Amino acid sequence: MQKLLTIYLDNSAYGKGKMIAGNFADKHATVEEHLQQYLSEGWRISSVSGFGASSDLAVRGWVVVVLEKNEG
Repeated sequence: MQKLLTIYLDNSAYGKGKMIAGNFADKHATVEEHLQQYLSEGWRISSVSGFGASSDLAVRGWVVVVLEKNEG
């Protein structure tokens, strides 16, 4: 059995109260949609891909995760 998850990431959400040219390093690795629940239920990560775009001030994109679980 497989499950496809898409996680949308947008660094402009982290910019509130920061300078426009600020550094968002303190937010690196922050993901709002966690996979822990699925992993605890026996799902395993089969593949991870990413795609998106950037401009001078913003980076937006998706992380696409394929999960697999043995039936039974």
